[in-house]
Amino acid sequence: MSEERNIDPFSLLILVLSIIAIVTEIIGPFAGFYYSGYGNRYSCLDCEYSTGPDLILQYIILILFVIQIIIALNELLPNKFIPMDVTKYGMYLAIITWIFAIIGLASFGITYSVYTWWPDLGFYGTVVGGLLNTILFFLKERNK
Repeated sequence: MSEERNIDPFSLLILVLSIIAIVTEIIGPFAGFYYSGYGNRYSCLDCEYSTGPDLILQYIILILFVIQIIIALNELLPNKFIPMDVTKYGMYLAIITWIFAIIGLASFGITYSVYTWWPDLGFYGTVVGGLLNTILFFLKERNK
């Protein structure tokens, strides 16, 4: 007789969305602005036009997504390495993730408010990933 293990679809989606959000944050700029006569300038993990708060929040957001990946992996692996239920904590971390993305964008926008500025791939990836992970963690907690 074989023992059948059901894969938790919520944890699998959280894992995939968190990885996608991390990749978009790493490869894409977080926000940008048009510097008259010189072209576009960007805020990213290694760009010179990042503000202090938005750069710090970008790194914190990456850490929060890594923790969400760890929580999802804990639920997907047959032998859990975190013995307690951490779904609720994952939901709180996901909420904090998209709030930090909004605060980081606001910091960038306030600093470069004299220029035409916009959110970019890194922002959209993190805010959408955080929002969807919040919903998925909530549904996972609710369906227990």
